[in-house]
Amino acid sequence: MRRIVVVACFALVGCGAPAPEHASTAPTTAVVPTTTSEVQMPAKLSPQGKEVLARAQRSGVPNVVLVISTEANSTERTASALRGLGATVEATDTSIGYIRVTVPVADVERVVAADGVRQVDVDEPLSNADPTP
Repeated sequence: MRRIVVVACFALVGCGAPAPEHASTAPTTAVVPTTTSEVQMPAKLSPQGKEVLARAQRSGVPNVVLVISTEANSTERTASALRGLGATVEATDTSIGYIRVTVPVADVERVVAADGVRQVDVDEPLSNADPTP
């Protein structure tokens, strides 16, 4: 299980590869179109996460689970800050900079923009077909 979490975290942070020299380190903002308005989200949220979040907003889902990769040595500080923003911290792993939180959909933008947050993805349950013939 720990290996899966480590691999997932590396996928969130780009496998630890250094950024190209010409790349800007400043976070960019992407627009997620919705049926009622446009939501401004920092680029820390994955493209699939933006899609899932937009669906959750359209469906009226009250809370989402976020998987967060933190900056080095800031997992506990970031988890504390997220609690202050109204998130419920479900799990942390300081050795790999991992936090899993449940947060109201309306507060996702603030959580994504919090200090110490590197990358964010919306956690989705896997839909496995019943293997019974």
